[in-house]
Amino acid sequence: MVALAPFDFQAHDTYFIVAHLHYVLIGGMLFPVIAGLYYFFPLALSKTLSDRLGRIAFWLMFIGFNIAFLPMHFTGLLGMPRRVYTYAPGMGFDVLNMVSTVGAFILAAGVAVLVWDVLRPKGKQPYSKRNPWNAGTLEWLAEMPGMPWGTRSIPIIKSRYPLWDQPNLMRDVDAGRGYLPDAEEGKRETLISSIIDAEPIQCLRVPGPTFISFWAAVFTGGLFIFATYSWYVAALVSGFLALVSILVWLWTGTAVIPEKPRKDIGLDVTVPLYASGAKSVGWWATFITMIGDMSAFASLVFGYFFFWTVHQDFPPADAAGPGVVWPTTALGLILASWCLTLLARRCNERDQAAGFYLTLALAALLTVAGAGALWAGPHFSGLDPTSNVYPATVWVLVLWCLLHLGVGLIMQLYCLARRGAGRMTAEHDIDIRNVALYWHFMLITVGVTVAVIAGFPEVM
Repeated sequence: MVALAPFDFQAHDTYFIVAHLHYVLIGGMLFPVIAGLYYFFPLALSKTLSDRLGRIAFWLMFIGFNIAFLPMHFTGLLGMPRRVYTYAPGMGFDVLNMVSTVGAFILAAGVAVLVWDVLRPKGKQPYSKRNPWNAGTLEWLAEMPGMPWGTRSIPIIKSRYPLWDQPNLMRDVDAGRGYLPDAEEGKRETLISSIIDAEPIQCLRVPGPTFISFWAAVFTGGLFIFATYSWYVAALVSGFLALVSILVWLWTGTAVIPEKPRKDIGLDVTVPLYASGAKSVGWWATFITMIGDMSAFASLVFGYFFFWTVHQDFPPADAAGPGVVWPTTALGLILASWCLTLLARRCNERDQAAGFYLTLALAALLTVAGAGALWAGPHFSGLDPTSNVYPATVWVLVLWCLLHLGVGLIMQLYCLARRGAGRMTAEHDIDIRNVALYWHFMLITVGVTVAVIAGFPEVM
């Protein structure tokens, strides 16, 4: 309603907006979240929350919510402004504000009942029955208490609500009459299927339970949090630990060469255990990640040209700029590294070990040289990122490339180590294929950066 300009002109910055906002946020978002908490709680802890306390919490919160925020519509229409902490008496707001205050306490009491229901001891409470809500969706196949394996087999699904529409589905799943019954090798496995018909095309083995990925997330978060507060030493240490954690997790848990090429997954279907290139999940994960990464990079390039449109002296006439020699040299070196990375992938496909090691090692050296040449352009030109927006945007683009070149270098060295340790072969080559895909995007990034920081000033 506040999108209507005539009405918003009257209601803007009054308590009507406060009331309207909280009706949308609490009624439209918070209440469904609380309903979801009650609904999915058995899946988390295998026990249900109290029906009695839930009803009490609902009515307290529902009544308190309306008593608190409904009068604010009227105080707003009476002219009560928002963001003012006190008002003179006799303005007509007193009674309505008192009603809102009472409603706020009732709402808080409902929240307190909810919190108590969630946190109260439940040790003596029996486990919930299976599918306590008689729901029709697959998550309620879970047993109570939940088992580490999830479900004993993967069923064929024929409707939106299979537990309602497919008779005996739960019984058939428990009896192992679906795909991947019983995890006979003791591995964590899932099915990869075709996009439209959901036909099984691969049995994907995923990493087992580990805390390494948890610590990788903690240290990655620490890198950004510490940097936000200018704690750069802590940020660097956290970033290094994140890198080590990620590499250990990748090395031990991903792209594992299976003991056999194919597996019978049940129902007379046999599928491969390994896939690489565009047939693999990792390849598409890399592709989608890099699309998002390139979107962020495009925003940086947009920022460069935005400043050019709003400032007549961008780039400044007296700014030396990064020049042409160093950036174009960097582009040539990165282009050569890209070519050698693709050649290394081809050598690996042909099982030419010597050619693989030689080309990929040389590619890694060229990556270092290219990164150095890219850094040398603005550095030796004396571009101070704190002096003007132009050198700042140039350095941002260069640093973006250097960061990604560092990741690309680690990828190249990782593939060298994987092949040397026998964890990557001509047939099992997920790692080098994903790295080659990353380097396609890397070449585009460096090419666009060089065109912007070296080519555009020369054209202008």
